[in-house]
Amino acid sequence: MAADRTSILHNAQIYASKGQFDAAIGEWKKLAQDAPNDGTIYNSIGDLQLKRNAKAEAINAYLQAAKAFRDDGAPLKAIAAYKKILKIDPSRYDIYRFLGDLNAERGLLSSAVSDYLTLAKWYLKERKNREALEVYRLIIQQDPSNLDAQERVAELCLQENMQDEAIKVYLHLGRERSAQGRTAEARDAYAAVLRIDPNNREAEQFVNAEKQVTQGALKRGQAAGGEGGARGISNTAAPGDLLSEARRRMDAGQYEGAEAMLSQMLSREPGNPEICRLLARLHLKQGQLNVALNEYRFLAGSALRSQEYDLAESLIQEFLAVEPRSVALLELLGELFEEKGDGPAAAQHFGTAIAVLLDQPDPSLPSLPSELYEKVKGLDPDGPVRKKFAPLFEPNARPASQAAASHSASTPAPWDGNQTHAIGTPPPSAADPAATAEPVTVDYQAHFQLGLAFKNMGIPEEALEEFQVSAKNPSFYLDSCLMVSQCLRALKRHKEAIAQLEEAVQHPDCTGDKARLARYELGLLYKAESHVEQALQIFESIADFADARDHLEDLRHQQTAPSTQHQSSSIRLATP
Repeated sequence: MAADRTSILHNAQIYASKGQFDAAIGEWKKLAQDAPNDGTIYNSIGDLQLKRNAKAEAINAYLQAAKAFRDDGAPLKAIAAYKKILKIDPSRYDIYRFLGDLNAERGLLSSAVSDYLTLAKWYLKERKNREALEVYRLIIQQDPSNLDAQERVAELCLQENMQDEAIKVYLHLGRERSAQGRTAEARDAYAAVLRIDPNNREAEQFVNAEKQVTQGALKRGQAAGGEGGARGISNTAAPGDLLSEARRRMDAGQYEGAEAMLSQMLSREPGNPEICRLLARLHLKQGQLNVALNEYRFLAGSALRSQEYDLAESLIQEFLAVEPRSVALLELLGELFEEKGDGPAAAQHFGTAIAVLLDQPDPSLPSLPSELYEKVKGLDPDGPVRKKFAPLFEPNARPASQAAASHSASTPAPWDGNQTHAIGTPPPSAADPAATAEPVTVDYQAHFQLGLAFKNMGIPEEALEEFQVSAKNPSFYLDSCLMVSQCLRALKRHKEAIAQLEEAVQHPDCTGDKARLARYELGLLYKAESHVEQALQIFESIADFADARDHLEDLRHQQTAPSTQHQSSSIRLATP
């Protein structure tokens, strides 16, 4: 199948270069039959469909690519595919659901909530209340402190005749707003409950108590002046003494007593942010890092969503002061600076997270280091963090002087069966265990596939480097040689490419379609270098392959044309 894949990719490239996009798509679809879960294939099909202005087909291909990338554990690639769809058709609001889910899976709560809100608002605009309700519920799952989303859920439940759920949400809103000292908004929430259920005891008690407090404050105000009345209102719900006592106990190391107090306060005032922060700090002091991590991550994420950047940073730094190698909070800190527009600072924190992951890999997040590095590249492409990790994530991005030195290396001689295994020379026999021993850390298939991706994206320099690595493995040697020759031809390094292919066609495994493809490529190079006789000989031996007959006709015409015409024709056909 490797030979077929190489031929198919080559044919697809030829068709695409000639503007025959339908034929190129047909070639890619052949690959999809044997690799239905390869997102790169569908992504390439989508790009080709877009070139032929078939937007619906392009969107369908990108959807398949995104699903494959997501199933393969590559969320950033999936996100990129979804964003291509939105670029083609901004009205595809359903895509925001997928984006929100992906961001939620990665722990980027503020981004997830933003995506969900975009979708929910569109549903409301389209009067799709049930769908909007489902999305707002998702927002609350990700961010329980989002009271605006909770209020919207209550309103939608009421509109959809779901009174029981509406009452439940309005009661929760009333408690939360009361705990935050937002008495007027709490009163509105409880009043909404009484409009649905006039006999609801909790709502009735709150409204009556709030009236009594207000009336008492007004009476005190009339007796002691407006200032005293204002004091009376503010003092009725001040838990400051209890909070101060809890802090005192924490500072004294009396953690159990402090936790009991805070838990009791939190039961009366669910969601009170100050109490939640103290409880998180208490767990951090106790060394309950897993519990504290979830609490700090939630609190900092909520602050980030509300654009309270100073608060979010202080919470993150508070945890990192105790556990500086927390990848989750290092990544969140990078997200914070990214939202603030400070790319270099964001890159620095992402870089710290990468260093931690490289030192202590997380088996559940195998792709996270490379994903963070991609962010670094986008945020600070010329910065020190990228330069530090480039040798690991971009081993082929060499200095220009080094690349030039590599390009000027001597042309390898044809294989005589005695050469060592390196790019440009055939590999050792697979039967020789000593010769085939390779470091287990090198994934040659990954290098080969990455080379194909670079080549299809029109980046032959990077592709060349990847194929030079994959060629060190006997299983990928011949295919890599063929790809190397195509990259060299794209770079106009024809002499090196010719030497590469003259060597490849002598390899014992170069048979069948592989042999015909190698000869075809060699014929193109001979033709580009005006080696007419050699090109004729090659194309005559594979006259039924691809467009070999067309090249034969051109070459025969060159033989009978004047030398000047011959020369210009050769130049014109240097790259079919």
